[in-house]
This record gives sequence, structure tokens and C-alpha cells, in this order.
Amino acid sequence: MARARSSASASPLAGLDRRARYELAQFGDAIGDPSRAAMLVALIGGTARPASELARLAAIAPSTATAHLRRLVEQGLIVGRARGRHRYYELAGERVATAVEALIAAGITTGPTIRTDSALAIARTCYAHLAGRVAIALWARAADAGWIRWSGSTVQLRGSGRDALAPLFDDAARVPAAGRACLDWSERVPHVSGPLGGAVCAALIERRWLARVPGDRALRITTRGRDGLRRLGVRWRDQ
Repeated sequence: MARARSSASASPLAGLDRRARYELAQFGDAIGDPSRAAMLVALIGGTARPASELARLAAIAPSTATAHLRRLVEQGLIVGRARGRHRYYELAGERVATAVEALIAAGITTGPTIRTDSALAIARTCYAHLAGRVAIALWARAADAGWIRWSGSTVQLRGSGRDALAPLFDDAARVPAAGRACLDWSERVPHVSGPLGGAVCAALIERRWLARVPGDRALRITTRGRDGLRRLGVRWRDQ
């Protein structure tokens, strides 16, 4: 009996309470269906989409999509909101997007196939923050320059980083001081999500350093953006 108890305590699941195990199993079951996984991937960019569009992207009938969307809502992974005659769906929060991105990067679920020279590979939104090659280059530059400090999955903005990013913000004092690591599925290394990542992405778009691509979550780097990022010392591969 003593040996059995010792073996159980050494289990990697020993630190998980019953509720956590149940929620993990529920999440795995929810994304285990290819159609539901395709819908979640389609919503990573943070844009709400109607059921008809999600059905088309998942290559299933609208009636089948309705059942899958109901399941995802029940699991707390997406939310649905009525807009006129249609109902639009979006991810329940950035943490869901981060989890889906990590699963794609790990090869557990499948994301869209993208060319290495495509706009999507270079810069895109991951829920509310920046992802892709430009994001990796920006946060690598920030880390090398000592603007941020990585501590596990937490990212802290330092005073020098606030000063460096000041040109992006009307009031640099209000820049969020912390963010979280999010595994970039196309680059396989972390970029920054959370309040800090979201604020920087919004500022880059507001300053017109980045421009949204209509109907896509890809972001286009403008001439102004190339000049501004170059001044910050950010370099990335276009191809």
C-alpha cells in the first residue's frame, strides 16, 4: 500500500485538483472534433464571425455548425451575440486564443497552411495582440535592449521600455506594465500577449504603422511603420 501511495504522489496529475482535471478533459473533448477546431482557429484573430461563415470555413452544413457552436458556447470557449438578424461568434477571451495558438504550435491541432512570405506569416493579429515574424522581432529586440523582463510566462515592462515605446502612445505612463507569453504557432517561439501585447498592437494600428487587411487577420506594414520600427531597432525577414 505504501508503494502505491508513493507512486500516486509522483504522478504528474497529483497536483491537479478534480475540477482542474475535469476542465482539462472538457477542453480536450471540445477541440477534439476537427470542425470545432477549425472554428476556433478561424476566431483566433479576434474578429466575430457569423455562423454561416464559420460553417463555410469548417466545410460543414449550417445545421451541423449550429450544433458545434452550441457545444463551444456551453464549454465557455466562445460567446455568441445577436447583431440584427444574425448571430456572431467570437472567442470567450484572449486566454482561449493563447491556448489554441499553443496547441497549433505543438501540432496537437491544425492551423491554416501559410507561405513563409505571406502577409499572414509576417504580421497578424492573435486575438488582440500582434503575432508573426514582426511580433517576434519586436519582442526579441525589447528583450535584448532590456526594455522587458521575461519571468516564466510573465513579461514585465521596464522603465527603459516605457521610454522606448513612448512614441507609440499619447500617454506613455498609461502603458500596461505587464503581459503574458503566447507561443507563436508559425514561428514556434513566444510573443507577448495580455494587456501589454494588446496595447502595443492597438498603438501600432492607431499610429498607422500597421494596417488591417480587409477580411483577414493579416496586418500590412506601412511605409511609416517600416521607418518607425527601424528606428526602434526592429529587424525581421520579409521572406
